[in-house]
Amino acid sequence: IMSKYKTIVLQQGLEDVAVDDYLFRRIKSLLRKELNLTEKMQNDYDRIQMADLLEDIFPKDAGLDKLIEVCQSIKDLEELAQRLKTERAKVQKKGKNKTAVKRREQEEPSSSQSLSTNNKSYVSKPSSEKKRKQTTKTKGGKKMKLTQKQTQLLEPSGSNPQKDECCLQTPHKPPATPSSSSSNKVPLSYSQCFCLLAPSVSPAMAPSALQAPLVPPPTASSSTSRTPNNGNLPKEPSKVEGHHRDPIQVMVLKVTEPFTYDLIDGKRMFHATVATETEFFRVKVFDTALKNKFIPQKIIAISDYFGTSGFLEIYGASCVSDVNVNQTMVISNTLRRRANGTPKIKDLFSQTKGTYVNGEFVVTKKNERGDFIHYGIEDDTGKMEVVVYGRLTSINCEPGNKLRLVCFELTSREDTWQLKSVRHSYMLSTPEGEALNPDSVMKTSVELYF
Repeated sequence: IMSKYKTIVLQQGLEDVAVDDYLFRRIKSLLRKELNLTEKMQNDYDRIQMADLLEDIFPKDAGLDKLIEVCQSIKDLEELAQRLKTERAKVQKKGKNKTAVKRREQEEPSSSQSLSTNNKSYVSKPSSEKKRKQTTKTKGGKKMKLTQKQTQLLEPSGSNPQKDECCLQTPHKPPATPSSSSSNKVPLSYSQCFCLLAPSVSPAMAPSALQAPLVPPPTASSSTSRTPNNGNLPKEPSKVEGHHRDPIQVMVLKVTEPFTYDLIDGKRMFHATVATETEFFRVKVFDTALKNKFIPQKIIAISDYFGTSGFLEIYGASCVSDVNVNQTMVISNTLRRRANGTPKIKDLFSQTKGTYVNGEFVVTKKNERGDFIHYGIEDDTGKMEVVVYGRLTSINCEPGNKLRLVCFELTSREDTWQLKSVRHSYMLSTPEGEALNPDSVMKTSVELYF
């Protein structure tokens, strides 16, 4: 949980597009006394160093509560504070769920042991009723005294003949037929009484019969089709949280060109969409050398990745490897359409704020406001805004063009729903009617800017 808090503080807090350099300086100023910041630290510390310092000073939650408190005090960061609260609640809920599961797992063995103990005590529990008499009647009405040897033939192994009355109780079901060896040892007059003495189960098997499982044993499942029912396929990308080392095999469906997301340090990355036969994922790749691995329709193995904010994040070349060339993976057309498709605008209105959206939309208007560009987009279900900031403002896009958006954050301001560019957003523009091909469209303008 600690690492998740740190991820929220850094990637969804300090590195959010809303936190420009001026607001970042204000955050440092407000935290100056609590973090013991010197003048040099205030001037020199970048966002990563601040996140590290917050983690050191507030180890319980990596300083997330303190960052939320500061953002709430800055009017321009009130929305960011709300998003951080939402992410904090998600982490806390998952932590409680894990604790509950662990508690149940710890309780299950004791419950099983208790059941076994109860069964054993049931078998060996002495009867509180009157001690049985060692005599019974024959058909003729005469009493017959049983010898000790004959009595033992009727007793379960390890039972007390003076206290255990199991053999004298008439069974509710027809009595089981005794084995031939047992009937040979019992006199005729004695054997004619199966109504009083025969137990419903073999005496030697009584303890195990009483401890039989409460549910029938599982049966082998029948083989299922490799292509799942369309009704079971997800409509949204699967969300993974935390660090995962074990590899998963996926097929590459869609890839963007590498782009520079940090102009100061020249940091580059690219986006990809991958899928298994039952789900799909969005991936951020921060080592552009891996572009030759992410080839559409190719099957690869991904390991040592981080799940955050609905993306799998890959930071090194060793995290991706080729698989057997004969490996096959059946991705249904339905899953492909959902992974590569564009959501309807009316459906976005019901999504949670902070969700990241991919899609292609037609631009209806353009409005430049200072450092921001506001585009109007629409489809046959509604209208909304796309707000672009920073490096993406250099990409030429006019009304009538199509915009391909990758990793845009869903938010709202006043009564207007918006898709807002963030640190890792990617955008392409092309005249309406032309295909949006990341290998050819708008390459000139993008590369000139970077």
